[in-house]
Amino acid sequence: MLTIGKNALYFEDYVLAIQYFNKVIKVKPYLSDPYFYRGLAKYYLEDYNGAEIDFNTCLNKNPFLVDAYNVRGIIMSKKDNHENAIKDYSEGLEIEPENINLLINRGNSHSVLEKYDEAILDFDRIIKAKPSMLSAYLSRGAAKTHAGDSIGALADFSKVVKLNPYLSDGFASRGILYYQMKRFEEALEDYDKVIELKSDFAGYYMTRGVIRYQLDDLRGTMSDFDKVIELDPKNSLAYNNRGILRAQIGDKNRAIEDFSRVLALEPNDLLTLYNRALLYLDLGQNKQALNDFNIIVSNYPNFGPAYYNRSIAKQNMGDMNGAKIDYMTAAKLDADKRNQNDLASQSASTDKDEKDDTKKQKKQKATRKKSDKDIRNYDKLAVLDDFGEEEKEEERFDNIRGKVQNRNIFIDLEPVFGLTYYSGDTLLSRPSYYEKEVVSFNRKELYKKPLIITNREVEAEGIKYIRMINDITAITEELQDEETDREILITRGVLYSMVMNYSNAMADYNEILKSDPDNVVALFNRAYTRHKMVEVIKSLEEESQAPNNVMLQGPIKAKSKAAEQALNKDASHILDYELIINDLNRVIEISPEFEFAYYNRAIVQCLKKNFLQGVEDFTRATELNPEFAEAFFNRGLTLIYLKQEAKGTADLSQAGELGIYKAYNVIKRYGSEELSGEESIAEVE
Repeated sequence: MLTIGKNALYFEDYVLAIQYFNKVIKVKPYLSDPYFYRGLAKYYLEDYNGAEIDFNTCLNKNPFLVDAYNVRGIIMSKKDNHENAIKDYSEGLEIEPENINLLINRGNSHSVLEKYDEAILDFDRIIKAKPSMLSAYLSRGAAKTHAGDSIGALADFSKVVKLNPYLSDGFASRGILYYQMKRFEEALEDYDKVIELKSDFAGYYMTRGVIRYQLDDLRGTMSDFDKVIELDPKNSLAYNNRGILRAQIGDKNRAIEDFSRVLALEPNDLLTLYNRALLYLDLGQNKQALNDFNIIVSNYPNFGPAYYNRSIAKQNMGDMNGAKIDYMTAAKLDADKRNQNDLASQSASTDKDEKDDTKKQKKQKATRKKSDKDIRNYDKLAVLDDFGEEEKEEERFDNIRGKVQNRNIFIDLEPVFGLTYYSGDTLLSRPSYYEKEVVSFNRKELYKKPLIITNREVEAEGIKYIRMINDITAITEELQDEETDREILITRGVLYSMVMNYSNAMADYNEILKSDPDNVVALFNRAYTRHKMVEVIKSLEEESQAPNNVMLQGPIKAKSKAAEQALNKDASHILDYELIINDLNRVIEISPEFEFAYYNRAIVQCLKKNFLQGVEDFTRATELNPEFAEAFFNRGLTLIYLKQEAKGTADLSQAGELGIYKAYNVIKRYGSEELSGEESIAEVE
């Protein structure tokens, strides 16, 4: 079983792998390996807290498993807790002093903490043991760059180029260093080589474009930005930079198009908004310019040029009084700034010689970092912070293999459970749910198939629909015989519900409950059928709007008028909800261990906005069934809605471990908090 799980892990079936490791842990909880591999699968799914807990358990069982220290250290690094990461790497190195992975990871963490000398020592040890390891030279070169040793860094990057002239990373790192040293021709030569080796990466064209810009090759710069957009049509940085270049060469209309694309991708990019406002003003589109300037002024109330340019727009539109007020405001801000500059120049006269020396150096055109929000830098080309690479979104998956946390899915509560004869197939093998009352009913063999507890009921379509109608007709004829077991009404009620004849289904459940008011199966499914009726009515009411089923959309999607209207419509279903709860209460009274009654009642409480009561019922369901994945998932989602992210993501981790893969998508959004208390990194005795 462990081997099958490891194979699934190798083939990136992370969710499936977890299911196999769960089975091993259940049978042999004293083994350390299944915890390690399950933690590794969770790590790949970016459930870092869940993975950390598994590695803690693994190391408590086997404190000599070096790989566990390594991966747990990487998790700490992902959480920006580099001190604990270094502690883990160091503990691993006490067991295996020459472990290359531990050394390079510890060196990288030292670099992040700006302990460059210690980082360089780690990389020196790697290079001494493995002189051909290119990543060690690259990492040491980066550390030397930050430590101010440009010559040493250049030697390391050149060594990489020499050892492997077909690796783009060596040329890319050296090219950026040349750029920082203002050796632009050599930087361009390296980046030409980089693109020759790897021509499909947008970030390389962006960097070469900035280098060409420093060499006054505007045509080449424009060509590179065009290529970035061709490879990555949603790259706002490229549109921004191309827009600035187009504005500089007088192509103002197309520059506005580029700036508008940036704002469509990043509506809060106020520097781009100001650029567009200036172009609108130049082209006489005063109304559009005024709208943009109004937003700039509200966000940068001390930025004089915005008032000055808005005054021109107002004047062009005939608002002389408004133009005068803006002009006077701009003049006052300008005067205040001049006074501050005069004071600063008096105290900085001693720096004159240094400034004269600077003028003799080769001038570099000013650029700004992408994260720079200083409005005064609106007209500068933007570059990625430290020339880092932007994170690429993963493509969507059509199955549950790979990094399912990157899927673009609609996050919603898992649906209610009911009793049916046809359950939808699932991609994952999870244990069948069991209730003694259902087993007792199935023993009577009133139908050719047993009742199944599921929240994935198959829709009755085509031939299946016809067969169900025929079965309903046959049961109706059978009921003509007075000796027929009256509980067959439940079977007919289930079939009626599946073909969406809810009124007849309710009539059958009502009939059986007249003679047997404590029939748990009939009570539970009457509540289930009534819930389905409410959902159908709601879907018809919201036909022209986005679906709004059980939906804790608060933390996931912004509120809208449509959502408010939907909430108001929910009030009309309060009576139905109360009837559902009454039936579920009766089920719980008769059968206190029927976990699905608590689960369904929790969902109805959430529909009524009674979230704390919902959490209480989900909790009871998980106490009765510790492997109740849907209950953990729904409780986690509800807790996140209540802004208890740490508790919520812990539940989602458990749900993911039990097979609900979409939990990892939510964890990625909300699961960045550190573990607390006994869940944090445990000391290994």
